[in-house]
Amino acid sequence: MRPRVFALAAALVLLAGCSSEESAETQWADGVCSAWNELSSDLRGVTDGLNVDSLSPEALDQLSSEITDRVDAVQASAENLAEAIADTPEGADQAIENAQQELGDEADDVRAGLDATGQAVQSLSGATTGQDITSALSDAQAALTQTGQALGTLGDTVAGYLSAADDTLRQAFDDAQSCQQTRTGGTSS
Repeated sequence: MRPRVFALAAALVLLAGCSSEESAETQWADGVCSAWNELSSDLRGVTDGLNVDSLSPEALDQLSSEITDRVDAVQASAENLAEAIADTPEGADQAIENAQQELGDEADDVRAGLDATGQAVQSLSGATTGQDITSALSDAQAALTQTGQALGTLGDTVAGYLSAADDTLRQAFDDAQSCQQTRTGGTSS
């Protein structure tokens, strides 16, 4: 019985020695990538399953309400991304600080696209003619495309950190589990 206890204790010691906690930089990178992945998913879902076959006032109100709810969810996800980017570890090295600035600027581009989308959705709720509806939907699609491109650029930037010259930056994004999905770079919209 004693050899089993010793073997179990030795295995636990080996496991404890082999496991390592994520660095603060990796936790930050994981938070950024996780928020990016959530926003990408929400953005793809903005137009999924929308019914624009009927242009009755009731159908238009329902469509506008549904799009508004979805855009609000995307905007909340964009805010989560901005917060994750801003939450750099205390005492982070210059490469992490530079990455935070670069990602923050790109997140601002994403939010600008979402603002344009929100304006187009507001135009949709005030549309009274088929031409107004078509114009608002076209503007919303263009804004969503702009948002998707900005989000894709952010994803490409994250993927680029995997070959960064700075070891800390490269390791943080390489070790972050949620960054695995951004390696393909970008998102479709």
